[in-house]
Amino acid sequence: MSRRLPTAAVLMALLLAPSFVSTARAQQRPDTPQPDLGPLAVSSFGQSIRLADWEQTPSLPLAPPRPPKPGASTITLNSLYASTVALQALDIHSTFSVLNNGGGEGNPVMAGVVTNKAAFIGIKAAIATGTILAARQIGKRNKMAAIVTLVAINSAYVFVVQHNYAVARSLK
Repeated sequence: MSRRLPTAAVLMALLLAPSFVSTARAQQRPDTPQPDLGPLAVSSFGQSIRLADWEQTPSLPLAPPRPPKPGASTITLNSLYASTVALQALDIHSTFSVLNNGGGEGNPVMAGVVTNKAAFIGIKAAIATGTILAARQIGKRNKMAAIVTLVAINSAYVFVVQHNYAVARSLK
């Protein structure tokens, strides 16, 4: 019980981390002497260029940024899709760990299926695919609702996987 809250907090931090990532930029050390180049301009690559050379620098025509397509995935949704697949794989592994140690399936819906590994893996793959497709449909109308839905589903699976591994450890 005491490990559930930190586990959920770490999972949430990992799931939301990609949305807070920014581009890294190199910096020069402040004690490095800089040559006097006269009036300077800074290029888009962060290099100092003399203004006299700036006007001679060829520029490429830049296309205006395209608005995102409706229904396009964001980094956060893509990471949640990946975590959905990973959690389903962990659920498969943890369930087989319990079964290999002499335990049984606690979910009565899946109890008859776990005896056939291929069918069980197929059903878990279908669950992951269905969850992702449903979240994509929700995301077309409301991305935040899709994110909240996936976080809720993935959080439930974190607890299922954690419980399965705890049961497998207790059976050893």
